[in-house]
Amino acid sequence: MMKTSTTEDGSRSLVRQENDDSTNGGRYVEPFQSEVPRDPESNAPSFYRWSPSGIWYRDLLHFVGPGWFVCIAYVDPGNYQADIQAGATSRYNLLWTLWWSSLLSIYVQVLCVRLAVYGQVTLAEVQSADSSKAMRYLNWAIAEFTAVITDLPEVIGIGIAFNVFFGWPYYVGVILSLLTTMSFLAVASYGIRILEVIIVVFVGIMSIALWTEMSFVGVETGELWRGWIYGFVDVTSDDIFSITGILGAIVMPHNLYLHTAACQTRRVVREEIPVKEAVRWSSLEPVLPVLVSFFVNMAVIAIAAETVNGTADEPEKVGLTDFCYYFQKLKGGCFLWGIALLAAGQSSAITTTYTGQYIMDGFLHMRLPTWARAVLTRLVAIAPCVIVSAAFPTKLNHMVNIVNAALSFLLPFAFTPLVKYTTSVEYMGRYAPPLWERCLLRGAAVFVYLLNAVSLSITGGGFFGFIFKEPMSAKNGFYAFLMAVIQAFYFWWNLYTMMKPISTKMMPLEEERPYDEAEFAITSDFGDLIGDGNANGCCARRSQMSPIERDSDLAVSLIDE
Repeated sequence: MMKTSTTEDGSRSLVRQENDDSTNGGRYVEPFQSEVPRDPESNAPSFYRWSPSGIWYRDLLHFVGPGWFVCIAYVDPGNYQADIQAGATSRYNLLWTLWWSSLLSIYVQVLCVRLAVYGQVTLAEVQSADSSKAMRYLNWAIAEFTAVITDLPEVIGIGIAFNVFFGWPYYVGVILSLLTTMSFLAVASYGIRILEVIIVVFVGIMSIALWTEMSFVGVETGELWRGWIYGFVDVTSDDIFSITGILGAIVMPHNLYLHTAACQTRRVVREEIPVKEAVRWSSLEPVLPVLVSFFVNMAVIAIAAETVNGTADEPEKVGLTDFCYYFQKLKGGCFLWGIALLAAGQSSAITTTYTGQYIMDGFLHMRLPTWARAVLTRLVAIAPCVIVSAAFPTKLNHMVNIVNAALSFLLPFAFTPLVKYTTSVEYMGRYAPPLWERCLLRGAAVFVYLLNAVSLSITGGGFFGFIFKEPMSAKNGFYAFLMAVIQAFYFWWNLYTMMKPISTKMMPLEEERPYDEAEFAITSDFGDLIGDGNANGCCARRSQMSPIERDSDLAVSLIDE
């Protein structure tokens, strides 16, 4: 049963009375409706909350889904382009970058789990709660820009897939990506589990196609192991652009916003033991998807190393548009490559749509209908892709290379705050990690920042390094000034974010945040919880509330005074 209480500052919070029914390893919260609502995820009563059943595989399977949903970003067209470039230009020498980026992505997903399950917030929400109004809008603009450019390789991949299937110009498939994305989003209305299963099937299709071709090309096993274990000894400055491209394509910044929301689709009893167990199982769940995606990406690098390197006149220009022409043994290789691109591009386009929804909801307390968000995101992404694919079709591969490096540069804008809040004793309390882990994570955040700061200016980094090789001119002077401004802002933002005292606290572990009705699992109107984004933090409610707030998983009625 739900009732409201008023805090000293006049804000409103929820108090619920629970009936304990642990016979099935769960707890049921007494509904106030006479007709019990159903959870679209599992068709279980929507007031069900998980607690340990004592059967390990049952508990693990309960949390399977979000990791697979997020891992599609690790095998999207942007990843394929980064892998092709690595294999075509450096053979297996950059395989170590792929491996360590994958391990970092696992750790990042664990941090997302901790923030989502312990704190019951998304990354966008906690950043908003701890920021001034100006910083909130700045951080929203950066996060929104990240989600939009993440969509560019997905849209391009769909356009290339239709070119492979039907011979259509790239721009036709790019435009049609709007319709295909809307079709897949319609599936979400039947439940998140169906969407998760579709994505797992897509990953399976890609894996089989690429592993089959890899088995045919004849991999140099010794060279592969060398590049995997200590390929970094052969790295030169010319490899920096490829290294940052792999990092940006694997540890994609938009995933940090997505996973902190996706984890909340699995509700748990808000008691210490169930919550800690939920964190444990949710932390294990992304490991298999990330490892699968690593071997898929390794297959692409291997194919490029054996078929493109040494045979193409300009290997640095080979990419998504022409990679399948180098397949040697796989019958119908280009058709399977088209399926891989369509599966990867379409699945990733779905996840970026939801990411944009969480970003807007968390920072601005605004929620668009999913279809409207999909249309908005697609149109913004489609416009530059149509122009490039129509006017400069040979530049599509390079465009994706630039996006990958840009995503690496944008990674600290999501990774640094994630590390800040999940390692903060002030915010996480006794659920913060031990001192050695806090130091390790903060060191990792500094390393990611430094890598991207260096790549911005170094020769071979793909950005402004060229100005140091060319004679000074007015144009290069302008680029030097622009580089200095970006470096200054980059340094200031990271330093300010890491050093600024935290002005909000984590919601008490035993309290369950109220969720609103939403189209995709959990997209809560958390703006009602975090006030104006200042020191009131995550437990205050805005004064303007709907007379009735409904939750698709827990029926809640709040009547304004």
